[in-house]
Amino acid sequence: MTVSRTPSDRAGTPAWATRLIEAIERIYLVLRVNLVWIALSLAGLVVLGVAPASVAASDAFIAARHGAKVRVLATMWPSFREHLVTANVRMLPLMVVQAGSVAMLWIVAGGAVETPMMSAGLGSLAAVSAAWSTASVATIMSTPRVRRQDPFVAWRLALLLPGAMPVRVIGLILGLIVWMVLCSLVWPVAVLLGAAAAIDLATSLLSRKVELLLEEIENNRAAAS
Repeated sequence: MTVSRTPSDRAGTPAWATRLIEAIERIYLVLRVNLVWIALSLAGLVVLGVAPASVAASDAFIAARHGAKVRVLATMWPSFREHLVTANVRMLPLMVVQAGSVAMLWIVAGGAVETPMMSAGLGSLAAVSAAWSTASVATIMSTPRVRRQDPFVAWRLALLLPGAMPVRVIGLILGLIVWMVLCSLVWPVAVLLGAAAAIDLATSLLSRKVELLLEEIENNRAAAS
């Protein structure tokens, strides 16, 4: 007589329970990373703390790949100190463009521009600028190989690479929009998970893909020479 069994892992735990446990562990990781991110951002007086704290959070998520256990504070604090200057140099100019583009979108949405054609033009330009600068910031933040480059090389890579992975960039922007709407509606989610969940999304979508693109470029150069 054949007995049907629920799909399970090696320990005999049902597959659905395993996935639930993994989801809970991931949420717990995001929660811990977010709390440390807030503390490190405040330590850098916010303006100078957000960029290195975001890099540190991305490093924690990279370290947690394949379910590895991560000591969040022990991982993020050294990364924060290491990137306190370099992350600000590379990311702040793009973050200023990002903030300016979002501000322009807000102004246009508020009806400050009376001419419809001008409003549509400025709104479209601001939207594209905000999306591209967001993808560029995420590229630097989530990819150690880009961060290690000189500032001008890092900026060039950050501005060009999003064009090589449009599907992932569109997914990132749409995901961030949905997440921001959810956080605006449910403020406890924003406090507990907000920034870390956005960083986790960016790291998951871009980090490995960018590394592979850079490896492919180097291999093509080596083959051509």
